Amino acid sequence: MWVRALTAALAKLYIYTRARPPSRTLVDPLSAFVKAIPRDFKGAVAAAREVAEATRDMDAKVGRSAYVDADMLRRERIPDPGAWGVKVILESI
Repeated sequence: MWVRALTAALAKLYIYTRARPPSRTLVDPLSAFVKAIPRDFKGAVAAAREVAEATRDMDAKVGRSAYVDADMLRRERIPDPGAWGVKVILESI
């Protein structure tokens, strides 16, 4: 039931945003989590964590990070704040 609900919620989110992985947004770890959740919860959280960390090296295509100097983000390896927030929420659950 949870897997179906999460999959439907992500599909609905895609109606309202242009963000698709990899976009350096909260969609990146959220999508990784939803794809991995059928296997196991801890693995899905680990997948979300890995993708949130990977946003440090992604170019922002959409979202708030798209308005920030890309060279500075790359140089300082700052993760996307929304992606990091999703990671923290999932780890807290």
